Amino acid sequence: MMKAADGKVGTREFFSIVVFSIAIKATDTAPSILFDTGGNAAWMMPIFSLFVIAGPFSLLLWLMKKHGKGLIELLSQLFGKYIGGFFCFLLFLIAFGGTSTNSRSYIDIVNVMFYPKAPVLLLLFLLLVISSYLIAKRGLEAIGRAAWFIVPTIYIILIFLILSVLQEVEWLRIFPIAGSGFQEVIKGSISQSSIYGNMILLTALFPFVRSYESFRRASFLGLATCCVTLAGFLAIYVMVFDYPEIVNIAYPYQQLTRMASIGEIITHIEALYLGMWVISANIHFALSLYISAYFFSRALQLEKFEPLLLPFAGLALLLGMQEDNIFHVTKYREILIVYSSWLLISLPICLWMADWCRGRLKK
Repeated sequence: MMKAADGKVGTREFFSIVVFSIAIKATDTAPSILFDTGGNAAWMMPIFSLFVIAGPFSLLLWLMKKHGKGLIELLSQLFGKYIGGFFCFLLFLIAFGGTSTNSRSYIDIVNVMFYPKAPVLLLLFLLLVISSYLIAKRGLEAIGRAAWFIVPTIYIILIFLILSVLQEVEWLRIFPIAGSGFQEVIKGSISQSSIYGNMILLTALFPFVRSYESFRRASFLGLATCCVTLAGFLAIYVMVFDYPEIVNIAYPYQQLTRMASIGEIITHIEALYLGMWVISANIHFALSLYISAYFFSRALQLEKFEPLLLPFAGLALLLGMQEDNIFHVTKYREILIVYSSWLLISLPICLWMADWCRGRLKK
């Protein structure tokens, strides 16, 4: 017997949402940014970054359990209506800034690697307005179910990709294990910790999850899966392409798919990986649009946020068209990652301090 749709997601669906929100970064331009910082030890940065974000995230989970509310409701309750609205607007800028810059970087990958004659405007329109908007319009429950339906296939294909390039792997290329030194790697892991920053943003969706236990279980399982995915693929990139050559490869995942083959007869199978990657990108940006509209509506105390999805999709398209090439997009994305890292790390600590101060005042 099928369950009636109630607009909420369970453990499986929210786990898939976390995976599509974070793990997909292993296949875009994020590895290039990490390799610039960590060198051949960049594969260790997702592990250290997870430990950096785990503390603030656990603190935020404790506050959510204590008050029974999501991030936006906590901001309003602990900081007040206006200060809470200001922080909601900052979080909207982070979410929407990531949507506009990342969408353009994804389109540049498709344009350069697969469809060089296709207009960038058309590709952006298809990604944001046609595909992602239509998915986001169906609601978070539809996004979660689509993500859960696709995620097993995605990981089967990724495992198959790794197995098909094992003959190109040189294990010794991963050494020296700490690259330029653990101090540099840890410093870079802190400044780049917003690769998991979407997990802080996703706490705003707590009212759409069926229970706190489902949210907590899906969050930790999702973070662990994302960490293994990011670290594993960064290590594969180093062992296949070597360092420092990997720094000059803008799209390592797409280059890896071009090297994949089935024996010596079936060699050009990158179309399979491209198709699943595009489907993953559609779900990823549908979720990004949904979160951006949700934060903006709560910042302005609007009752409904669904009507904002189409205008934000169009605005993201216009902003994405302002960039000349992938190098500018990557530069802006790196700036966004660094500055948002500090905000997302410090926000749960500030909420905890506000909660502590309110408790002291009541006593």
